[in-house]
Amino acid sequence: MRLTLVDGPAVEPLTAIEAKARLNIGDEVSDEVMEAYITAARQRIDGAVGWLGRALITQTWQGKLDEFPTCDNGRIDVPLPPLQEITEISYLDADGLPVVVAEGDYQVVYGPRPFIVPLASWPSVTGTDGITIEFIAGYGDEGTDVPEPIRVAIALGAGRMASMSTRGSSITEEVVEGVGSTRYATPKDTGEVDHVSQSLLSTYRLHWV
Repeated sequence: MRLTLVDGPAVEPLTAIEAKARLNIGDEVSDEVMEAYITAARQRIDGAVGWLGRALITQTWQGKLDEFPTCDNGRIDVPLPPLQEITEISYLDADGLPVVVAEGDYQVVYGPRPFIVPLASWPSVTGTDGITIEFIAGYGDEGTDVPEPIRVAIALGAGRMASMSTRGSSITEEVVEGVGSTRYATPKDTGEVDHVSQSLLSTYRLHWV
């Protein structure tokens, strides 16, 4: 399934104040900077390209398929659990026109690995990306809906970036003619999830086969 984010999370799993309290960080790091680190740490593990293979805060996704499966009773696995709702399934008919599949024609099975099955059979489809499945996923609308080990791992990731911003940083300089120059410190980061965070997250990581 080829995934596109339609509507991203409205909040982060924890606030700058919460993260700084957990990490014993004071005013040496501004809330604005900490929020940026939290977002970066969350994006590393969240969504279609995230390390967890999950959705954290409520978000809407659109998935594309070329054809409905014919094996395993037509089962379609829905990525990025936990699944909240399938909002629509549509396909292109023989004339290339979109048709919405009636909700009564399929069943959604929720759980750790949610999936959809037809109650009879799936219709015939025309063309590449002929099937569109739109769904809402995530633990909930609030940061506290996300499991605590994941929130702690995000705080640790943000703290690691904050620490790296004061050591091992690369310095870039922006020069504006007639105004002056501004220097920015950019942390050097390998992009990997560290071992402590991996330990916290390992229970929640999904491996699709």
